Amino acid sequence: MVLLLSNSYTYDHDFNTASLAYLNRYPNPYAKHVLSSDTLECYIDDQGNLRTTRFVIKTGRLPGFIKPFLGDRLNSCIIEKLIINPNKKTMVCYSANIDHRKFIKIEELLNYSTIKGSTFVDSNVKFSSNFIGFKQKIEEWSHSKFLQNMKNSRQGLGYVMNQFKDKSYQ
Repeated sequence: MVLLLSNSYTYDHDFNTASLAYLNRYPNPYAKHVLSSDTLECYIDDQGNLRTTRFVIKTGRLPGFIKPFLGDRLNSCIIEKLIINPNKKTMVCYSANIDHRKFIKIEELLNYSTIKGSTFVDSNVKFSSNFIGFKQKIEEWSHSKFLQNMKNSRQGLGYVMNQFKDKSYQ
């Protein structure tokens, strides 16, 4: 079984502020679980899109039923690929863990666009586990935890957007 999560949200900020904040979202007070974020690649393609690849290390608590196998806390390595189209004012971000994939593989696709001066994001997340005997339980726990963490992610990005607005970076 694979679990899916679809969600959408609107930020009351223009696309330029939203995309700048997304590129600079760490550190922020809502992302204390992010240990590091490094840009591996950043360039403008032939169509004028900004393309970045980042490597992010996050940490988090594990559920009690899995602690005997992996311990209490676990660091995870995330690869993030981002395409910003400044002409269409769209941003697409794909991220996935590149380790612990037998335990859980989480893939997230975010599509940002502009609507009447605000920034809209459509989120699609896929949870899949190959951990025999715990597959469904791991996917369900990950789905639930991710849904809770979406609130922090949105608050963190909103916080950074407000910081940029307050400093009038345009």
